[in-house]
Amino acid sequence: MQHWAKGQQLHEGKYLIEEILGGGGFGVTYRAQNLKEGKLVAIKTLNAIQQGKVDFVKRQGKFMNEALCLAKCSHPHVVEVYEVFQEGDLWCMVMELIDGIDLADYLEDNGVLSEEKALPIIQQVGNALSFIHQRNL
Repeated sequence: MQHWAKGQQLHEGKYLIEEILGGGGFGVTYRAQNLKEGKLVAIKTLNAIQQGKVDFVKRQGKFMNEALCLAKCSHPHVVEVYEVFQEGDLWCMVMELIDGIDLADYLEDNGVLSEEKALPIIQQVGNALSFIHQRNL
């Protein structure tokens, strides 16, 4: 199982891992620095659970298909995919890093959003979902 530590370089030294941003049942996402361009990015790959599955190759194929489809999307509320590359046995998706606090953390710290604050967020998410669904993703 591959897991990357802070300070590890990927893609022949192009990216430097800074930290794990988060993960779920499918993937893990890292904050990394693009050393050639001097900007921060997010790198997503399959997590250890997925790496241990007997049908890992099939799951990795689905991950790659998703990455390539997402890379074709250009919308202000859909994260941009910059490139995909293979690191060892894992395919990686390099994406735009959206820095800031996530909604779950915000709600935990501040409580329920007012209608005034919630409506623009709902509209942005709805626009992004509509855009993605129109492309059969």
